Amino acid sequence: MKYAPLIKSAKPKQRLQLGRYTAVLFADIVPAGSVEYHLIMAVFEGESQQPCYFVASEVNSLARQLGGGSHFLGLFDGESHSNCGSSDRWADEVKFTAEALRIIKEKFGIPT
Repeated sequence: MKYAPLIKSAKPKQRLQLGRYTAVLFADIVPAGSVEYHLIMAVFEGESQQPCYFVASEVNSLARQLGGGSHFLGLFDGESHSNCGSSDRWADEVKFTAEALRIIKEKFGIPT
């Protein structure tokens, strides 16, 4: 995967089977770059050990100075990164997980 969140380590918190895909929620993330991640949901296809997609809760370090939500919702498809805007919702594990699963199901055509 060419483009993915840069991390040194993360702890898996939850694993969900979505048809032929597996989604794993990670927390306690130690970044390898300048972007801090609160939560990341990685998607794996079949038995692959390499993720094919990520949804990330990225800390908005400028929220206090410039406004906006505390976290950005970022999507990584291997080729690019998309920013879906900032919100305090993405700091909440339950709300982030629900939105990440909605996005993943839509992206991969998984029935809800």
